[in-house]
This record gives sequence, C-alpha cells and structure tokens, in this order.
Amino acid sequence: MATTNRWFVVGISGATCSGKTTLARKIRDNFPGSVMVRQDDYFLPPDDPRHVKVTELNHLNWDLMTSLDMPRMHSDVLRILESKDAARSEKSMLILDGFLLFRHKALTDLCDRKYFLTLTKEQCWGRRKDRAYDPPDVPGYFDKVVWPEYMEYESEITRDTELRATITFIDGSNDTKETYETISKEISQLLS
Repeated sequence: MATTNRWFVVGISGATCSGKTTLARKIRDNFPGSVMVRQDDYFLPPDDPRHVKVTELNHLNWDLMTSLDMPRMHSDVLRILESKDAARSEKSMLILDGFLLFRHKALTDLCDRKYFLTLTKEQCWGRRKDRAYDPPDVPGYFDKVVWPEYMEYESEITRDTELRATITFIDGSNDTKETYETISKEISQLLS
C-alpha cells in the first residue's frame, strides 16, 4: 500500500507496445493533480558498465533490470509521495508506468492498484516493428531478446501467486478507449 493516505498509486506494466504509456497518460490527463513516473526515463546511458551485451547481435540488452537506474526511480517516487501538502485532504494519484515495474518489489508494494497489459507475440511484433527506438533495434533483437525477456517476466509474475492475486491482467489488444473507461471507473470508485 502507498506510504501515505494522501496518494493513490497505480502501477501499469506489461508487454512492450501493449499500450501502457497511452493508458498511463490518459489516466494522468483525466484525473486532476495526477503525477506520472515512467520507467523508460531511467535507462542507463549506453556506456554504463552495468549493461549486458548480446554478443551475437553486437547490441546491448535493454530489456533487463540492469539496464535501468531503479534506485533513482525508487528514490524519485518516494520523494513525490512525501511531497504532498499535508494540509490538503483530497488524494492525488501517482501513476507508475514500466515494462518491468513489478520486478521491483519496493515499487510494486507501493501500488494500490496494479494492471498488466498482455499481447501475443504476433501482436507485439506487429506494433514494435514500426516503432523507432534510441538506440534502434537491430535485426533479430525482438526474437532473441525482447520477446523471451517479456515471457520470463510474465512467467515470474504468474508463478508468484501472492503477487498475481493483486494484479488485474488486461488484453492489450482491446480497444484503448474501452480499457481506459473500465480502469477509470474502477479508480474513481476507489477514490470516492
């Protein structure tokens, strides 16, 4: 649960290109006073020694926790949660968006609601192949790294029965407007 009753924390995770950030932005934009923190903003610089190289692709593995500065993200989140004006009575919402968010137990434990967006491999590739990344995906990166890492992450979550019980799984191929409306209604009820 969130560290303070002045904040309602929503965690959104799942497959790459499943609509996590779109959903997080819609929630932020439609709930006044909301703050959003994106795991993608915490990637380490390419020259950081903590990166793991995929030798056969001559490319870094950007789909591991070691490619992210999670201590800094956690610290930023705690600073936000502690920053709310104590005199205000209404809750504000903090939205955490990340493709590996629920691998970080301390952040996961802060979430009042957790959503995990899924896609099939074909749906995921269909969306990812047209996206531009910095650095760009090299040929074979999706099949060799992105999809296997996602499958391992999803498997970890589903094997952890305690964690799985706290997560709402959503088909990321569903209509984004419909998904947002369902989640928005749920959050509104929880905030009232």
